[in-house]
Formats: sequence, structure tokens, C-alpha cells
Amino acid sequence: MRKGRRSTKNVVFICTALFMVGVAGSRPLIPLYANDLGAGHAEIGLIVALFSVLPLFLSIKTGRVIDWIGIKSPLIASIGLGALSMIVLAFYGTLAGVYLSQVLAGFSQLVFVLSMQAYSGQFSKSKLREYFIAVFSIAVAAGSFAGPLAAGFLSDSFSYGTAFLTLGLVLAGMLPLSLFFSSEKDKEADEAPKKKEGNAFQLLRMSDLRKAVLVSSIGLLAKDTYIAFFPLLAADKGLSASMIGVIVALNAGAGMFIRTFLPWISQHLKRDRIITISILIAGLMYMLNPVSDHLIWLSALSLILGFCTGICQPLTIFATIIALPKERVAEGLGLRLTFNKLTQILGPLSLGSLSGAVGMSGVFYACGALIIAGSVHPDRYLFLMKKKKVISH
Repeated sequence: MRKGRRSTKNVVFICTALFMVGVAGSRPLIPLYANDLGAGHAEIGLIVALFSVLPLFLSIKTGRVIDWIGIKSPLIASIGLGALSMIVLAFYGTLAGVYLSQVLAGFSQLVFVLSMQAYSGQFSKSKLREYFIAVFSIAVAAGSFAGPLAAGFLSDSFSYGTAFLTLGLVLAGMLPLSLFFSSEKDKEADEAPKKKEGNAFQLLRMSDLRKAVLVSSIGLLAKDTYIAFFPLLAADKGLSASMIGVIVALNAGAGMFIRTFLPWISQHLKRDRIITISILIAGLMYMLNPVSDHLIWLSALSLILGFCTGICQPLTIFATIIALPKERVAEGLGLRLTFNKLTQILGPLSLGSLSGAVGMSGVFYACGALIIAGSVHPDRYLFLMKKKKVISH
């Protein structure tokens, strides 16, 4: 690997990790903060869903813009919006401020993630793509580990406002790092033959892309529902904000740890089998959370769930990139994120409303059952049924 690539790898890692510290660090605090401001469980579900509203409608268009102008300007814009979203939380202690902050934070994360994933997927050599995707994925997990941990202790030791302001300053401090990225697109990507662009949803004709999108949505449901609703479940069990932050950080730390061993795991097990087993175990971990009251058991469940969700996302990112034509990588990643964001909206809204009838424990049982159902591959069984019919004829 050339020296330039090596230094860029370090910038990608640091930039991604710091961004996730800022944005991911705030997410476990949002339900608790909104609850303190008087929001009910259904309204908290709405607030969590707002994070994904703009990305749902703008993911594909944002991907096309990044394909067209490169990653530098969108990267700078995403960092600025992310910092602004935290500053709004710090200085406007109302539910209206929380609503606005979540809209800004969700869009900033969309632009940042698409920019970094597009950068990672622009290289013509498969080894380089895999390398930068791995760097990006580990950095996401590292930031998602450190962010909730630091934010939980800051909110307990000082206040929610201090925690949000600190996260905003971390994001603002990233702006100089974004200048290390070139405003020009990589030549290797430019040399790829251009094809006529069509409707982004036509990309779903590729079976590998459809599978990647489905698995990504299920994995994200498992990850984000835990971040959104576990703090409320744990608060009902009497845990403090700092302890909740530690448990959520353990979840992210497990994801970071397992990703370092993912190449070895992939060599010894088939990709479909890895994904199916991880989704099945994730669903079981959800259903065990309501019946676990001790800090140690809740931490163990968080770790195992983190291992499972940490496997899904890197595999689906790489599967998405290799299935796409090089000139439409960011657009295709935007399509994947569109379905992810649809999941992130429908999940909190429906589960938040459900909590009014069945409580937080019921939410975890329902989500666990849904995730377990997602581990079943209906097309495989349909194929077997069709094959039997052919044989019987």
C-alpha cells in the first residue's frame, strides 16, 4: 500500500471515529432527555424516528450528488450539520429543540456515511475496497463505543446540556481533518466505463443487492431498536444514565471487536450461514433482556447482541459495493440506506406505540420475534418447493 493510501487510512479512521463519538454518543441520551422533558413513550418513538426522515427521502439523491461532485464538500457539510445538531440540544432545552436536532443529526449522518462509503468503494482493486471498508467499519464501532460511554458519564456528572455541548465541540474539531480529502474523484473510479443511469430502484434487479438490502435492514432494526429503547427498559430497572451508557458502549465495543476477526470467520463459514446465525441469536438476545435484571446479565446480553449486529453491517456494505457498477456506487449505497431509514422510521414509530399497550418488555419480545422471523430465507424454501413440484411431474 502506498504511503499516501496509508496516511489516508488514518484520516478515514480518525474522522469516522470522531464523527460517531459525536452523533452516536448522543443517541442513547435522547430517549432519556426527552423523557425528562415530559415526552411519553409514543412521542419518544416519534423523536427517534425523526432521525431517519430526511435520509429516507434524500438518500438516493444525496448519493447521486456525491457521485457527481466528490466527497470533500459533502463531508464538510455533514460535519457542520452534526455539530449544529448537538449545539441545538445544548442551548434549547425543549422538546422542539430535540425534534430539530434529530432531523439535523440524521441528515448529517446520512451525508457523512455515504461520503465515506463512496470513498471506500471507489477503488478498482478489490483488496483496497475491502481494506478501506474494514477501516471504516471498525472506526464506526470504535466511535459508537466511546461516544455513549463518555456521554453517559458527562450527563451523570454534569448535565445533559454539558454532554451535548461536548459532543458538538468534538464534531466541530473534525473540520480540519476533512481538508485532507481531495475535492477530485479518484482516477481509478473515473476510468470505469460509464453506463446510462436509470431509476435507482432498477438496481434492485440484482439479486445480490436485494439480499444485501434485506439483511442490512434487519441488522439495523436490531441495532437501532436496542439503542433507542434499551435506555428506557434499563431505567425502569433502576439503572443510572452512566451505567446505561456503559452497557450500550459494550454493545458497540463488541461490534468493533468482532469486525477485526471477520476475515477469519468468513474464511471458515459461508457468508449466508454467518448472517443467518447472527440474526437468529440477535433475536434471542432481545427476548432475554426483559427477564434479566442484574447488571452482569444485561451487559452479557449487550455484548452478544453487539457481536451479532457487528457482523451484519460490514458484510452488507461490501456485498452492496461489489454488486454495483463503479460509477453508481454512492447512488446504490444511498438506495441501501433508503431501506435502512424506512426501517428506522417504521420500527420506532410502531414499537413506541406498542409500548403503550404492552410496556417496554413487550417491545423487546415483539422486536425479538420479528428479528428471528427475519433469519428465515423464504426464497430458499420456495425454491425447494418449486424443485419438488418439478420432480413430481
